[in-house]
Amino acid sequence: MFDFERLQKREAPSMRHFIIKSLMALTFVGTNAAAQDYEYNLPIKEHIFENGLKLLVIERPGDNRVAAKIWTDMGALNEISGEYGAAHFLEHLMFKGTPTLGARDWETEKPLIDEINATEKAMIAELNRARNDIRERGVFHDYQHEKTTPEIARLQKHIDDLERKVEDLTIEGTTMKWYQGFGGTRLTASTEQEYMHFDIDLPANRVDIFLRIEADRMTNAIFRKFDAERMILVEQRIGFLNRLNSRYLEAMEALVGRTSNVYIPEGYMTDFKNYTRQYERYLYDTYFIPNNSTLIFVGGVTMDEMIPKVENYFGGLERKPEPTRYYGQEPLPSGEKRLIYRDNKLSPRVELRYQIPGVGHPDKPHFDVIKEVMRNRLQKNLDDKEIGGSVNVSTMVVHTNNYGLPSSIHFAAIYEDTEKLDASEEAMLAEIKLLSEENILDEELKFAQKTLRTQWYRAASDPNRLNFHIGHFEVMDSWKTLKPYLEARDKTTVEDVKRLVKQYFIPDNRTIGKVIPRGEGQ
Repeated sequence: MFDFERLQKREAPSMRHFIIKSLMALTFVGTNAAAQDYEYNLPIKEHIFENGLKLLVIERPGDNRVAAKIWTDMGALNEISGEYGAAHFLEHLMFKGTPTLGARDWETEKPLIDEINATEKAMIAELNRARNDIRERGVFHDYQHEKTTPEIARLQKHIDDLERKVEDLTIEGTTMKWYQGFGGTRLTASTEQEYMHFDIDLPANRVDIFLRIEADRMTNAIFRKFDAERMILVEQRIGFLNRLNSRYLEAMEALVGRTSNVYIPEGYMTDFKNYTRQYERYLYDTYFIPNNSTLIFVGGVTMDEMIPKVENYFGGLERKPEPTRYYGQEPLPSGEKRLIYRDNKLSPRVELRYQIPGVGHPDKPHFDVIKEVMRNRLQKNLDDKEIGGSVNVSTMVVHTNNYGLPSSIHFAAIYEDTEKLDASEEAMLAEIKLLSEENILDEELKFAQKTLRTQWYRAASDPNRLNFHIGHFEVMDSWKTLKPYLEARDKTTVEDVKRLVKQYFIPDNRTIGKVIPRGEGQ
């Protein structure tokens, strides 16, 4: 339970410690703004090359390693219906090497790759010709004229035969071996709605390895083992659906958002069979270009040494036309929506969701504070009313907490049975209404802000996490937004909380979900 009395007793010493630390660092009594400048010290250096590639560096003299990431401004937002998950699939394909990484005999392999692509084009043409014969017409996927045609089956078999020949000519895991051989760790990649990034932590004097590999990956990726990787995505999807809450979360997200790709998962089972090399190549050629990418280094390198190195590996890449940006926009909220989700294994719960602005909107930083305030306040309120439950407050949509587009904030209470669900919903709605009419306590606000600062300090102390936050803000809006965003959270007032609750937490912008066992309420 949130103890305000105990909070008041320890708040003053903590603030005195902060002031003393600021005085020691700044050698004078700074203003509130100066203290925030010290608190969120982000000495990011920027250089933009002639081809549009952006380089960001935080120099940490004395570090012998560097966190290196390359960010591309594309993701699930850029997918089309029927191809959901294609961006994530592209990430998998881009690990399959290039003509110089992963090839035993490229001169022999290349004609086979060309024949695979030509055969796939013929198969796409046949799929289009036979579209009325193979179109699914049943609600529960229970009716098709036929699932394939003899020509589609013949072309697919030919592709499979060619893929096996290519596999005999390739070496798996070459990129990993290169990185590990030169001291690299944490080789990862991630694709979300707004970005894809590849990253490695490696010795600072081996940064050329990263530049060589990633420049090659951006320019010369070969989509080997296409159908095998497709099945890995199927396995990942099955694993995700086996989690107890996955289907419920997707149902809620689909109800909150009507048109925005923010709420779309990494592909449905009905999407995976539709992936083609042609569409993946379109995404790759369109978005993986220097003027849509950002290199970020945090650690024992300097901007002066990185500029010529990056120029050497990436400078020859041609600037391309600016990619088409995602311009989907949610219609105005027009009425409360409700979901009754029946499941005998998932714990009963009631959840409220409201759409909120994205990063770049002046209100967005304040919602981070509201999230922390509400986490403590709702739990205390439900406990005091003997309703109890386990309260969860989140802004997670699909896999991500922050977006450069509108997303949502969620308030949930989880129970062992359904007895208190109605009372819990009533109490949470009453608490939200109260917040729109009365100011929260100043102590609540300070505690929430302190929690957020602590989370940031922990992230900023880790070069890899700091790199992530810089890159994430760059693709959402701009890396230059990050520091003002953090400062704005500290400037949130009790009046801001009241104003935003009154403005955003309204019935027409509300989605309510309940999880109950099968058989109840039917």
